[in-house]
Amino acid sequence: MHHASARGVRRWWAPSLVGLLFVLSAAQPLAPSLTALAAADNPSAPNVVIILTDDQAKGELDAMPTVENELAAKGLTLTNGIIPTSLCCPSRSSLLTGNYAHTTGVYGNKGGKGWPIFYEEGSGPEERTIATELHGIGYQTALFGKYMNEFSAERPPGYVPPGWDAFGAFDAVNSARNGAYFNYSLVGNIGDPAFGSEPADYSTDVTAELASSFIDNADPDRPLFLDWAPSGPHSPYTPAPRHANTWPLQSTAGVLAFNESDVSDKPAWVSSLPPVDVFKQRHILTLQHEDLMSIDDGVRRILDALAATGRLSNTLIIYLTDNGLMLGSHRLTGKDVPYQMSSEVDMFLRWDGVIAPATTSPRVTPQIDLTATVKEAAGLTDWLMDGRSVLSTPRSGTVLEQRSSVDHPAYCGYRTPRYEYVQYAGDIDELYDLRLDRQETQNVANDADYESVRTMMRAKTIDACSPTPPGFSWN
Repeated sequence: MHHASARGVRRWWAPSLVGLLFVLSAAQPLAPSLTALAAADNPSAPNVVIILTDDQAKGELDAMPTVENELAAKGLTLTNGIIPTSLCCPSRSSLLTGNYAHTTGVYGNKGGKGWPIFYEEGSGPEERTIATELHGIGYQTALFGKYMNEFSAERPPGYVPPGWDAFGAFDAVNSARNGAYFNYSLVGNIGDPAFGSEPADYSTDVTAELASSFIDNADPDRPLFLDWAPSGPHSPYTPAPRHANTWPLQSTAGVLAFNESDVSDKPAWVSSLPPVDVFKQRHILTLQHEDLMSIDDGVRRILDALAATGRLSNTLIIYLTDNGLMLGSHRLTGKDVPYQMSSEVDMFLRWDGVIAPATTSPRVTPQIDLTATVKEAAGLTDWLMDGRSVLSTPRSGTVLEQRSSVDHPAYCGYRTPRYEYVQYAGDIDELYDLRLDRQETQNVANDADYESVRTMMRAKTIDACSPTPPGFSWN
C-alpha cells in the first residue's frame, strides 16, 4: 500500500496518471462503433464534471462563495432539485444510472441493500453507468472520493467498477469511525494510497488535488469525465484544520419548521417525537459550514485546472449533494424521508455558451435528470433511462419513494412545484400546498378544499411509484 499525504500527492500522482491512462486504455479499447469513434475525435464534445457532496442541507451556500459566484451566477439554478429516495446509496445509484430506486432496486445503505444490489455479481445496474457510457465513446473517466456504501467491504479483491480509468474510493472499512476525513485509504486502481492524521491528509483537499491533477494530465485531444465526491459535510462534521472554529455559531433560521410546535397532523412516526436539542443542531450546522469551506476551495481548484488546460469553456459542470438533512425540521434529524429538508437540495449546472448565466428554473428536477442531461450533451442516443434532460425535456413532477426502515414506514409520494403528497404504508397520507405553506406545517390531505388536488396527486403517485418499494401497500 502506498502512503502519501496531500503535500506529496501531485508528485506521486502526475507520473502515475499518465502511465495508468495508457495501460487502462490499452486494456479497455473503445467500443468499435461509429458513435464511439465520432465522439472520441469530436473536439466539441463537452467535458463533464460532477461535484457531489454528502448530506448537504439546502441553503448552506453562505460558506461557499466559489459555488455561488462561479456556478450559480454563471449557470442555472434549479430551485426544485429533488432526491426522490433521499439516502446516500440509492441517490448515488440513481445519479450514476439515470434511474429511480424502483428501477435500480437500491433502496438502502447497509445489510446488503446498498452496493451489493448495485453490483449483483457483475450483472447489476453498475454495468451501465455514466462512466461506462462515456468511457465507451472515448471519454477519460475518473472518480475520487465516496463511491457507494458497502463497496470497499463487499467488493471482490481488486475489483474496480467498470468504466473508470482512474478510480479512488474511500475505504469504508478503515474510515467508518472518522467519516473518511482522516486516517483513510483510497481503494481502486490508483495504488490504494493511505493517509494519516496530518492537516495535509484532510480528504477533501487530497481528493480535490487528485481531481485537478487528473484534469492537468488528461489527453488534451479527448474529453474527460470527472466525478468528485468529497466526504463533507457528512457526520462527524470534521472541518479542515484551517477552517476549524472560524464560523460563528449558526442559527437554525434556515431549517424549515424547526422543532415544529404542533405535529399532531403528521403521521404517527412523527407526531410522537420530542423536540430536538437546539444547541446540538446549531453546532452541527456550524461544523457543516466549516466543512463546506474546504469543498468550496476544492471547487476553485477544479475550475482553475479546467481553465489552465483550456477546457473550462466547454465543460458541463454539475453541482449537487446526494441528499439533504433534516437538522430538526419537524423535530426530525437525519435524512431518508420525503420532507423538503431531506429531499430538496441545491442543484446547479454551468456550461458556458449553452446555459445562460444567472438563470433559475422552478422545473422539478430529480437527480436522474442530470444524468439524462449528460447523456444528451455527450450525444448518447441508445441509453434508456427514467431521467429526462434538463436541456430539452420538460418535467412536471417526480416520484418520492422509500422502503420501510426502523424510523418510518415505507412510502410512495409525488412532488410538483406546488404540491407534495405522500402515502405511508399503514398510516395517514400527507398533502402540502408549498406555495402557501413552505414550512409544511399544515397537512391538508383531509381538507375539503383540497379534495380534488389530493385525488390528482394520489393518481400521479400510483402511476409513478411502480413498482412500489418493499413493505409498501396502499391504504
